[in-house]
Amino acid sequence: MAAGVSITITPENCRGCRRCEVACSWHDPGPLNPRLAGIHVMRLDAGRRDYPVINMECTERFCGKSDSPDKEEPACVRACLFGALRMNQEEAEDA
Repeated sequence: MAAGVSITITPENCRGCRRCEVACSWHDPGPLNPRLAGIHVMRLDAGRRDYPVINMECTERFCGKSDSPDKEEPACVRACLFGALRMNQEEAEDA
């Protein structure tokens, strides 16, 4: 059985803490730079609402950036304390 992994965003749970950005950039080689992360928290409605946006590469396949090597859970999802990012795992049947 192969599993397809995707991230579901619930923007109303986002509090703009940007832990997801830091967690993503923490696993990149080089200096810690959240501006280069695969996820960014956008400020909408004149700063009254935060919305996490994930780049296309991250949504199409698991990036491999994980705090626990035995689980396929991206670091950004694990870092989210408010439930704005969640993993969905869909099992695909072998042909």
